[in-house]
Parts: sequence; C-alpha cells; structure tokens
Amino acid sequence: MKDPESTAQLPLPLPFGAKAEVIKLPLSEQTIPTGKKRNEKGQIKKPDSLWYAVYFPQLIKLSASQQQKYLNELAAVLESVSSTVSFHPQALICEIRSSLKYFGCIDTIHDKVNEPLSEALKQLSLADYFLYAACPTVTGSLLLARSGHNGLIYRKENLCSALGQLSTEVLHLNKEQNRRLRNLGVRYLRDIWRLPTDGLYKRFGSEFMGLLEKALGKSPELTHNYVPPLTFSISYDLPYEVESLDRLLPVAEEILGQLQEFLQQRDLSTTHLVFYLKHEKRNCTDINISLRQASRCRRHLLMLLETQFSNLIVPAPVIAVKMKVKKFDTFMSYNESLLAEDKPAGRQYNNSNLNQFMEQLKARLGGLFINSIYTVAEHCPEYATKQLAYDETENKVGGYHARVPLAPRPFLLLQEPEQLVLENGELYHRKPITIISGPERIESYWWSGTDVRRDYYVALEKNGSRLWIYHERRNGNNWFLHGYFA
Repeated sequence: MKDPESTAQLPLPLPFGAKAEVIKLPLSEQTIPTGKKRNEKGQIKKPDSLWYAVYFPQLIKLSASQQQKYLNELAAVLESVSSTVSFHPQALICEIRSSLKYFGCIDTIHDKVNEPLSEALKQLSLADYFLYAACPTVTGSLLLARSGHNGLIYRKENLCSALGQLSTEVLHLNKEQNRRLRNLGVRYLRDIWRLPTDGLYKRFGSEFMGLLEKALGKSPELTHNYVPPLTFSISYDLPYEVESLDRLLPVAEEILGQLQEFLQQRDLSTTHLVFYLKHEKRNCTDINISLRQASRCRRHLLMLLETQFSNLIVPAPVIAVKMKVKKFDTFMSYNESLLAEDKPAGRQYNNSNLNQFMEQLKARLGGLFINSIYTVAEHCPEYATKQLAYDETENKVGGYHARVPLAPRPFLLLQEPEQLVLENGELYHRKPITIISGPERIESYWWSGTDVRRDYYVALEKNGSRLWIYHERRNGNNWFLHGYFA
C-alpha cells in the first residue's frame, strides 16, 4: 500500500469493471509525520473529512421522485459505516473519516457495503453495480466516482492534480456549456485550471465556478443528509408461561412507560401501536390499538390495553410480549387557564375527553359497532348523509363533509317515507297536522330513472312535534312523512 502522505496521485481512469488501487489510511497518529500534526500556533490540526461517494449510473433514466425513493432505500445500507449520509444526483456520499479507526481501512468499508448494496439494487430491479471513490471533498468524490476512479485521494493538496486528469464530462454540464468548452479546446479539468478565473465567471457563471471550488475544497459544501425513519420496538421474554392476561399488565405498564419517555424526548405521540403476544409453537396474537386522537399518555394506553385483554381469549400460554409503534404523530397539547376563578364549577369535557371515551368504547365493543355520520353534497335527502366506520375519516373517504343547507333539515330520517292521510283537504298523522313553513322544492336524479320531484314542508303536530313532510309532484296528490326534528 502507498504512503498516504506521499505526493503520488491516482492512476489514469481504468476500464469499467477493473479494480483501482485503494490506499490504506494510517491507524494511529504515530504514522503521521510530526510536522503535520500541529498547525502554526502549535495546536493539533483536525484531520480533513473523508467523503466516500457511491454513484449509480443506472438511475439516470428514472424521474427525480423515483431516484429519491430508491436512494432513500439504498441510504439505509451506508448507515452501517457512517452516521452522515447525504443525497446527490444519482449518488450517495457519506463521511468515513470517523469510521476508519474502527474499520481499519477503506477496503474494509467497501467490502462491508458492497454485497448489501448489490442485493438492494437487485431487489429494486436495477443493475447490481455501482462506482465509488473517496476524497476530502463531497463534490470531488462525486466527480471521481462518475469517472470510474474506484480509488482514494487522501490529502487536499493532491486534489488539483488528481481531478485534473478527469474529463469535463464528469461535470454534467448542459449542451451550451459543453459547446463553449470544446470551442476553447478544453477536454480535461486540468485545462480549466489554466484559464483565467475572471473569464470563466463571465462565460460560465458563478454556479459553474462554485462547483469547481467545492471540488477543490475552496468553498463550503451543503449536504442534504439522510434521516432514517423513526422506529420504536421493544420486547420482553417472560420468565414463565402466563395464561391469565391480567398478569401481563405490569409488564405492559413498564413497556408503555418506556414508550412515553421515548415520545416525550422527541415531542411526539402515536395513533397506532401493536402488541404481540408470543406463544410456543403458535402464531402471535396481535392486539391493534388505534387512536382517534394522537396520545402518549401511559395511563390511557394501559386502560385501552386492559380493556382489550378483558375481551381476548388466547389460544396458548404467553411466553413473550412485544410492542411496535406503527405510526408517529406530532404532539398536540391543550391550553388551560392558570387562574382557578376562570374555571367553571364541575367537571369539564372537551374533545380529548370525548375521544378517550370513544377509544375505550371501541376497545370494549369493537370498531364495527361504532360509526359516525357525515353530510354529503347531494340534493336528495336519502343520499345527503353517509355513515362511516370509526377508523375512517373525511380525508380517507374523499371528504364527504358538505355545507349545511339553509333550509331546515331533520337529523333523523325514516328508512322508508311513510304516506300521510289526506281527508277533506287536511293532513293526518294519527292526528291532524298543520304546515308551518315551506315549500322547499327538490328535483334530482332524473338521469338515473328515479326522477325525484318533491315539495318539502315543516309541519306541526298537536303534541308539539315538528315533522318534515313532502308532497310528491310526480305521482298524483300523495303526501309523505320523511323525518322528525329534534
């Protein structure tokens, strides 16, 4: 292996598939010459960063959104060798200087990610190859990887001569910029180093010059770092088999306490978590806890789990418990008055109290028995409301909620309209009724063959009840009761 402190540069670009020489980095400070360890003030000089670039040429045919999706999945592999993984066009670049003391050399790092990356590319139905390189700058390592230089530039002082060997094609310029470079006789980056800086700024702009300065380490570089998806999973092996689920509550309380602490530290909450009860030689029993309102309260979650336990019959004794959070949500708090006189007497009820009650009711009865009603933008009353399951929301079903009509509408409609009796010009519903307002004309559904044509009125019974009735204009002089007002 070459001495990393020597001034020797990388060899010329190798044919595709050939393995370039990789320089091992020193394992301790003793291998670095004494004069290089301290700066002019006698302070220990911090070593430059070392960026390892992985370039995927096969992503060029994909859209920007598809590239981002695939790079997100591939970035998880590089997390095993670096805590800083950044996104770039068709490439992932990670900082590996801090990892070299552990792995020993860059060969070990490459061997560790080579097979997982190839396997991940196969799973994404992509060609299982990639190009890689490393140097002290992010942009420099990307340019080296694009050229096929599977090697290492250890010192910043060597960047100018090493990058100068690369073709200008690695810059990925537009057609006009490439044409101008060809007209100037520029074929390699070293040809650009010879040109005056002022002229380059005028002909190619600051973005072009900024790219070159970043590659040489003369300008700071911004990185868009990979943030792995947040996960929380915890399991507990029981010391003995448990048949009564009540005995699992202390274990569940401890697990939920750890979850609450985890969420509090990140200012998060959850709306969906799953408990897995493991059995010997049987499939796990899954307990889904879905919340209408995000929460991280251990006491509330334990109450829901205890309610689930009361209705559950396990097929075999439990030997282990596992909990996994399926969805994280932003924590939303509620403001309350600090002054006692501002609080009305008696217990207060708010949306939080109602949601907790509904969640407990769902845990007791099951989600199929709890429904909500939404209004729908329909003229015909029979179709103007929709019943949704507890777990469904307006957004999931396409936003059924519509504006309330100006004319009065009853909440309770009969499943089938009831025909009224008309005698001597007076309407009867067991007893005579009096029309007090109306009409509201509704004509709809002529396109479906139903042809609704009605005049709606509000009527009053002698006992004070208000009725919603209509006159059928399509079939003679028939009157019907359609609903009751509260």
